[in-house]
Amino acid sequence: MTDESSKTNQSNMTNMTNNSRMTSEFDALYGSKHLTAADLKDGSRRCKIGKVAIEDFRDKDGSTRRKFVTYLEGEDKGVALNKTNATRLANAFGKDQANWVGKLVELRAEMTGLGKEGIVVTPLRKAAPPEKRPAETPPAATDPDLDDAVPF
Repeated sequence: MTDESSKTNQSNMTNMTNNSRMTSEFDALYGSKHLTAADLKDGSRRCKIGKVAIEDFRDKDGSTRRKFVTYLEGEDKGVALNKTNATRLANAFGKDQANWVGKLVELRAEMTGLGKEGIVVTPLRKAAPPEKRPAETPPAATDPDLDDAVPF
């Protein structure tokens, strides 16, 4: 390898490292404070809900809407729940959001009906423990003296 091509390769590696660092810095400065579909580019994630908050969101027309935001253990960003995802959690774990804490969910990116990529939150239920059956009692031994026919 010539000195010139070595310098070019080294320069390309430096640029790739700088670009990667700049991308993460850009996302940290200008990215969303909530988890987005772009954050799930590596596939689905299974997480435990650590806390649930209600936060205000500003619409494009300037009005404000309140939404549930789930903060997941091991994640820096919360997931702002649309009505569909909030309804899924309420159907699985109850409408009291305090009951959602500690529950497992799966997050995945998916195209929405509006043609945008969004996050789908799927409640996961732990496998129910096997049902305990009562121990079968052996049939009582019959005494031949007690097996008389009784007319009614």
